[in-house]
Amino acid sequence: MKKHFLRAAFLLAAGGWLAARTADIVTDLGLTSEQVQQTAFTNVTSDRLAAPFSSKVRQLAKNIPDGSRVAAVQAMGAVVKTYASSADFKKRYQDWLKQKYGISDEKTREAAQAQNTSVGDVQAVYNQQAAMIQSSYSQMPPATLAMMIQSQIQMLQQELSGAEGDDKTTKTKELGELKRIQTLSKTNPDEFKKQYIANFDKMLKQQMAQSRGDMEGKLAESKQEAADYQKRLADYKAAPDLNTALKQRLNDFIALAGSVDFNAQLVQRGSKSEFANPEYRNKPENWKLLFRMGKEPVQAARSFAQNWVKELDSKK
Repeated sequence: MKKHFLRAAFLLAAGGWLAARTADIVTDLGLTSEQVQQTAFTNVTSDRLAAPFSSKVRQLAKNIPDGSRVAAVQAMGAVVKTYASSADFKKRYQDWLKQKYGISDEKTREAAQAQNTSVGDVQAVYNQQAAMIQSSYSQMPPATLAMMIQSQIQMLQQELSGAEGDDKTTKTKELGELKRIQTLSKTNPDEFKKQYIANFDKMLKQQMAQSRGDMEGKLAESKQEAADYQKRLADYKAAPDLNTALKQRLNDFIALAGSVDFNAQLVQRGSKSEFANPEYRNKPENWKLLFRMGKEPVQAARSFAQNWVKELDSKK
């Protein structure tokens, strides 16, 4: 029976069932605080109780006398309960929930912005940017704009060399118009500036019209992503808080421990023992572990779990 003690003790302690002396039970079992904390956290955030341990730890557990098991399990429980009540554990649980549902303050802001943004809003921003560019151009002297149009012509010529079909026709027309405007830079600088800015404004409006379909598609995609995020956010807000999660695990254990028949008979089948009642042979592994641990420590654990649930209820 001793060989099953440690696993059962962790089964109880990881759920936070017990509390007694804190002593040096962690060190006595060859464990570290980090290992105990990780086991506790894993059990609170998973759907079943489990506690991996090394052969060295199992051997140390075997050395615990039968009469000391209740105290040992209670001591481990005290360590776990202290950690489960700490600010670090609470923060860790919240961080885990946020990661589970993909929640962050930045994503929440982005989702809200996407939901409240319309095509008109995007158009207004674009128009504002275009107005700022036009205002900037209007402050420039004709000589500066003349250098800019020369660079623009060179870029368009490069694009034209690889263009085909309608695209080539359009770019050829644009190039001819730019060259026409460029000639004014020497003969009539003021008129050159006026026509260049007007041409630039026309180009911006054409680009906006051409990209409107893409803009609407991207906005629709952003809104769908925002809707999906809002659903995850709602699920996150509805998820159990830490006290509720602890209560769920405690109540799971209370029900499991209360269902164990410690008077069940065992029969020998070859080199192994099994339950005489065939129904018990199909019981979950955790049920069998509690049976092997024995009535006294399990009842102590169950009593503590019930008291802890009452304590958590009082914090509502």
